[in-house]
Amino acid sequence: MTKHLGQDYDEGKIRRAFRVSVPSALALGFVMVCWPVWFWALLGIDLGDAPYPAILYGSVILGVGLASIGGMRAPRSHLGLLLFLACYKGAAVVFLLGHGVHALLEGRHVPVAVWIIAALWLQQAISNARLYPWGLRE
Repeated sequence: MTKHLGQDYDEGKIRRAFRVSVPSALALGFVMVCWPVWFWALLGIDLGDAPYPAILYGSVILGVGLASIGGMRAPRSHLGLLLFLACYKGAAVVFLLGHGVHALLEGRHVPVAVWIIAALWLQQAISNARLYPWGLRE
């Protein structure tokens, strides 16, 4: 662990976090953009005749995988990606849970995949937030 602008900064942990996200994000994103209807049907979600938002979302996941390659090679230069992932996944969890609970209160079914994704993303948001050196100054 080294000091980086007054913060504890563990480059090895950050590099490992990016190494984990590269293959999973690339594979998941690729499947989501190439076979969106099939992928979401596996999760119990019917896209109907509008797969385009799901394709756009898969592209974001694919992009995270590509950007994580840079983070894996040069963690210091890509610290902003950790902050982006913590915020993005944290916000997604809040809204997934909010909409899921609202649907349940109205007596509607919520696919189990929603709860699983929310739990996994909460763990990832917390992990990325813990890795990010919050005391950075310009």
